[in-house]
Amino acid sequence: MSMRAGHADDPALLARMIDGYQATALVYAAVRLELPDRMAGEVWTAEALADATGLQPARLYRLLRALCAIGLCVENPHAVFSLSDAGRQLSASAASGLRERAMLAVEQFWPAWVNLEHGIRHAQTPFEHAFGLSPWAFRQQNPASGETFNAWLARESRMAAAAIVEAIDFAGVDRVADIGGGGGGLLAAVLNAHPGLAGTLFDQPHVIRDAEATLRAAGCADRVVLLGGDFFAEVPVHADLYLLKSIIHDWDDDRASRLLANCRAAMPAHARLLLIERVLPEQAPQDVATIMVDLHMLAVTGGRERSLAEFEALLKGARFSVGRARPTPAGFSIIEAVPA
Repeated sequence: MSMRAGHADDPALLARMIDGYQATALVYAAVRLELPDRMAGEVWTAEALADATGLQPARLYRLLRALCAIGLCVENPHAVFSLSDAGRQLSASAASGLRERAMLAVEQFWPAWVNLEHGIRHAQTPFEHAFGLSPWAFRQQNPASGETFNAWLARESRMAAAAIVEAIDFAGVDRVADIGGGGGGLLAAVLNAHPGLAGTLFDQPHVIRDAEATLRAAGCADRVVLLGGDFFAEVPVHADLYLLKSIIHDWDDDRASRLLANCRAAMPAHARLLLIERVLPEQAPQDVATIMVDLHMLAVTGGRERSLAEFEALLKGARFSVGRARPTPAGFSIIEAVPA
């Protein structure tokens, strides 16, 4: 909740902001207890649902009423409960990704955010302070956490992909390379929208191993070359168009510059590079979501969101000429660059 939603001197508004942890904890409890999946489209008494789940009926009754209070359940006559439309969005089969988002928020992001003070005082990221590892190392060492993150990211990518693909000019392009493309969701959207194109997906080897199933399900695996590697060492990819979506914001300026320089070294003279990133507004209230993502980068990865001028400076430093930047309805801008 933004203070701009009410009066900055309203103590009741500030109190609701402070108490926001309660709603997050309720959503998380519902997800971890698998209530959205168990309740589905049926109506339940607390006793019947407790029998089906092995939970304590009196405490479950109190939880269900609290879920009604925040709009995830509906309290019907005779102490009978059902899921609301919002509650159904938390089921494992929902396309929203909100189930995974709730799990990430509590299990991975909250421990970092609650140590935000540490990240302001010291160079270490709050995530590393809380977990003793970078988020990438943590997810690699904790496969279940990695799967949750990847599932959420795949859904987020699918939701934004159509608007991004529509905004890209593919004239003169035969092969598209998605650098740090994760499970391949964006690349699959590109190839399905443009059947004449081929693609290359480049990411860490353990990420690439899991991408083939996604691409096969999307029906485009036969047009994709999968390459595993470290983009800070080299980008051994030859293509006409290079996509980097939400990659530069993960890193500080030194590592972002190294990554861009490696892309530049790999690119043929005619190729184009597109950074697909959120762009910081001049004034924070103009784009609250991007301001919050910027702090999320500080807390979790050690990266940052940037202004358009800052992106241009990074690109010019890596020997690119910067073209136009196009906003998209998905909240991302597409910043075009070519070898200088």
